[in-house]
Amino acid sequence: MNYQIPNLVNTDTFVFRIGELSRMTGVSSRQLRYWEQREYISANTRDDQNKARVYDFHTFLQVSIIKKLQDEGYRLPAAVEKMRSIEKEILLARKFFKVAFNGVEVVEGKMYLNLGYFDKAKTQVLYGLYENGEASYEVRPANDNSN
Repeated sequence: MNYQIPNLVNTDTFVFRIGELSRMTGVSSRQLRYWEQREYISANTRDDQNKARVYDFHTFLQVSIIKKLQDEGYRLPAAVEKMRSIEKEILLARKFFKVAFNGVEVVEGKMYLNLGYFDKAKTQVLYGLYENGEASYEVRPANDNSN
């Protein structure tokens, strides 16, 4: 049985005012303005007359990562550099799983992630199983209808 999991949350629509972003991340509004001035983060451009800064979900993630790295002892410039490296990794993972993830299949009572074709000839499918805190993988014939 194959279940497709829809994307129920569009994070592109999330916007936060500077005070909200400050409360959510533990970074002061003053510090956020400084980071913006240094071009470490950026506020959304606004088409309306409202001058209040708003930030998107992407900026929320940037601020959260920078804050965590600073809490771990990184100085601000090094934290920003590391955050940008982490961002690239996250983007690659998102793009990969957006293409590779083909739903959830229940086989013999266990839920497997269908991770797409294993070979270029499209004769085998890679399945991932998360069980008891561990990930494992299985390759099955693409025409296997045992599920």
